Amino acid sequence: MKKICILIVFCLLLPLTVFAAEEKTPVPTIPAQRQLPLLVDEASLLSASEEKVLLEKLEDISQKRKCDVAVVTVESLGNKSATAYADDFYDYNGYGYGVNDDGILLLISMEKRDWAITTYGFAKTAFTKSGQEYMVEQFRPYLSDGDYSKAFLCFADLCDDFLEKAAAGNRYDTGNLPRTAFKPIWVLMALGIGFLIAIIAVSVMKSKLKSVRRQPAASSYIRPDSFQVTQSQDIFLYRNVTRTARPKDTGSSSGGGHISSSGRSHGGSSGKF
Repeated sequence: MKKICILIVFCLLLPLTVFAAEEKTPVPTIPAQRQLPLLVDEASLLSASEEKVLLEKLEDISQKRKCDVAVVTVESLGNKSATAYADDFYDYNGYGYGVNDDGILLLISMEKRDWAITTYGFAKTAFTKSGQEYMVEQFRPYLSDGDYSKAFLCFADLCDDFLEKAAAGNRYDTGNLPRTAFKPIWVLMALGIGFLIAIIAVSVMKSKLKSVRRQPAASSYIRPDSFQVTQSQDIFLYRNVTRTARPKDTGSSSGGGHISSSGRSHGGSSGKF
């Protein structure tokens, strides 16, 4: 009888245990010695002074926005994809602010010039697909030029702006992206170049008209017997052409969530620089 009661209690508690396990995927336990800072420069892309400035900025933004903003550089991805490497680095090294582990991490691998962004928690909401594409357009040119310090500082500043907007309930997304800074000097340069081209074109055309004299009638411009119409016919031609712009191949990809090796759902994007 006692065994039967124990069996009944076990059967009643089992569904509750399964439900609790499925409610939230636990994060693997991370030893204290494996907790890493917000800047990890394993590829040695930054000088000591550049590391200090960037780390201070990352820590300040993370505390202010209550969302980790991290930058990691490595020499190689090993056998992993850039996305998988970024996800695992985030999950297994103590990143994430608060109880929801909110954060965004930028990974740079030098072996094949890969970059990847991984987001988790609130950062998945703050950094949309369109938003990440915009961000990459801003900092990737610096990566391609080898100006890594400027690229990472640009990334950090963008994260600060994006997180501020998202916290206010007005996140950046398609149709609501930051406007590119407009410099008045560009207008002056364009006007100057256009004016110079116009002067040159007018001067050339004027030089070709030195032997031309104004005539009293339109017929004076036609040589006698040089133009004869033997047959005339009106033909109406119509063609409707539809053109579709071919999207540029930037070697990058972005999209919705994906599951990392730890079982957690991440957002993000990746590509080459």
